[in-house]
Amino acid sequence: MVTFKKVGTLLSATALSVGLLAPVASASTFANERPDTLPIQVAQTNAVVTKNDLIKRFRELFPNEFTNVAEKDFHMSTGHYYSGDETLRYELSFSKKIDNRYEHGSVTFAGESLELEGFYYQPANYAEVLFPPKYSKEEAEKIANEFIKKFDQTTEYKLASDAFGYYEFYSPLLTEPVQYYFTYNVTKSGVPLADQNISVAVLGDGTVTTFHKGQAKKGDFTYDAPSKKQSESDMAKRIRNAVTAQLSYMVDTNYQTGEQNVKLVYQPNSQVTSGVHALTGEWITADGLSATLPKQQEVTPIVEQPLAPKQPGITAEQAQELAMKLLATNQKGIELKIDSIQEMENWNGKEVYYINYMYEYKHGGTGTSLMIDKATGEVIEYHDIKNQLLEVAEDEDKAPALTQQQALDKAVAYIKEWIPSYASNYALPVNVEPYFSETDSYYFTFPRIVNGLTVIGDQIHVGISETGELQALSVMAYDQLAWPVAEGILTKQEATKLLKDQLKVELQYVNIPNVENEQHYSLAYQPKFKESQFNYIDAKTGEWLYEATSKDKTTIEHPTAAEELNYLIRTGALQVDDAFNPDAAITKGEALQVLVKSVTHMYYSFYGEEEATESFTNISPDHELYPVVTRALSIGLLNAEDQTFNADAPLSREELAKWAVSLLKWNGAAQYSDIYQLNYSDASQVTKEMRGYVALASAMGLLEEENGKWKPKSDVTYAELAKMTLRLAHKMNEQNINHW
Repeated sequence: MVTFKKVGTLLSATALSVGLLAPVASASTFANERPDTLPIQVAQTNAVVTKNDLIKRFRELFPNEFTNVAEKDFHMSTGHYYSGDETLRYELSFSKKIDNRYEHGSVTFAGESLELEGFYYQPANYAEVLFPPKYSKEEAEKIANEFIKKFDQTTEYKLASDAFGYYEFYSPLLTEPVQYYFTYNVTKSGVPLADQNISVAVLGDGTVTTFHKGQAKKGDFTYDAPSKKQSESDMAKRIRNAVTAQLSYMVDTNYQTGEQNVKLVYQPNSQVTSGVHALTGEWITADGLSATLPKQQEVTPIVEQPLAPKQPGITAEQAQELAMKLLATNQKGIELKIDSIQEMENWNGKEVYYINYMYEYKHGGTGTSLMIDKATGEVIEYHDIKNQLLEVAEDEDKAPALTQQQALDKAVAYIKEWIPSYASNYALPVNVEPYFSETDSYYFTFPRIVNGLTVIGDQIHVGISETGELQALSVMAYDQLAWPVAEGILTKQEATKLLKDQLKVELQYVNIPNVENEQHYSLAYQPKFKESQFNYIDAKTGEWLYEATSKDKTTIEHPTAAEELNYLIRTGALQVDDAFNPDAAITKGEALQVLVKSVTHMYYSFYGEEEATESFTNISPDHELYPVVTRALSIGLLNAEDQTFNADAPLSREELAKWAVSLLKWNGAAQYSDIYQLNYSDASQVTKEMRGYVALASAMGLLEEENGKWKPKSDVTYAELAKMTLRLAHKMNEQNINHW
């Protein structure tokens, strides 16, 4: 066995896991979150793997690819393992400059045989992968299948049947690649294992950019015999009879604009979402199996009365003292050092102290950061890494593990200690999660409560070690939201009927927690609603929020611009209704929105929205076009000296030419209007200062003539703009132009 010390932690992003036994294909962004398994760097080991060993293995796996990558372009990272899994993993990465662009890649090898566990690749040139894609969804799926077979010929797997098992990624930016993502369930006897999956991403030109094989559990597992399962129809009926709709608020975030809206939604009651044991028909719960349906948890505030903030108006010096208290460690040879304290706004606009710190030791160090709310003096983002510095020993003595209730009591105590002002606005966990043996931890989600309803997407996460230490604390809180009144919505009975009508069950193998044999996979029937285990009904409209086929629907028909128009509609750059006419004139406001959202980055930093420095007198911050207009001004697409912007006026072809050339950063050349010759019969109609823009737009093929006429004063149609925008995006990619 390999012996080693833990000397550093590579922090990863939080992984989303929904409910108790979520299938691996789930893609909900609103459910319970907990920290992913952290990779731990290896300081010393009796196994020696060199960079040359990894390069040799890389060449064996990819004999005909990456031939231009030389040995000097590779970099080897320190070996690491995961808590609860002693398999050593090594990462080999490379970076290569090609024609003033860089291609990047990395590979993760696992175990003594250096099995391919992960692969990532970013090509230098995206010219062949922009919209429209060269390969269809079906063709990309075949490529993904072949890639998996090439590197894993023993694992049984199949494409996930969940609505989110496959999705086609259409970036809002036409300058970015089309990409297909596939999730495959690892199977046993044709039945998916709920906690094991393979993911693959394929670019629109057929290039595989991502491959990841999920970490499999170790041990000699046994499996229920499929022949012993009860009938699917009987189990579906059992679940259907128990389903009831639960009304909640949901925070719906637009990740392109950074805006949050609140919806009233119905979801199935939490007792049924984990399903039933396929052999016995028992309900699957966090405590194991139950012959009867568990009682629905009531929504109970953490505390009944508001608590005072921990340290209102905290200074930077006081924040440092608070951090030192939280981060203190008595581990021998480890010294805590605060590297920096920054005052900034976090992702939600809160003023925070962002504190970077490091645990230093003899041959290096490891560190991360935490956030303290400046207004309340409360720690709103923290992940413990002290325990990852301890030496591991097989026979190390551990304190008795806490029970689930004891861990929950600890979590509540930590909330009262570190974020007391939040306690009265959040509820005790409605879904009590099991103990996660791979991280020796409990994770609890405390949902926000408003008007007596839980809020999906606004919660406190707390991680508690098996011995009671605080491992994670994260506040996902939104301020200044408008909470709709529960009036004029579907009744609970109406929503329940919709859930029952769209319910199907799927057979899966599940490693059920808190059962007698932990080395066993049980067969379970798990419910799906409208093809997804985690779906929601809009309480106002009765519409399902997530549908697998929504991206495949054709919205607009047009003889020459259907593909481009439908793309713009899918990405939200173009808004249409039933009366939409593709050949009608588009307004300046609509056209500006299409261009800005399609070929520039609507910049919202992680720590808050970019502040606008200027706008027009008639476009105030509450105007719907304000973000688009201020973005256009910031990149020089519009000129603030014009004072006003007539968003409702039609856009002429020569004005569109100016916008397009400006986005290509050719303004300087276009301004020398006298040097350009326009060989069109209507050239005299081109405004003098627009001659350079028209000439360049025409020469680059962005806008075309018709029967020898350029029609500079003609109104631009939706279809014409859609086609021009696509050409512009390809030209920007060709010239390596980005508007960040």
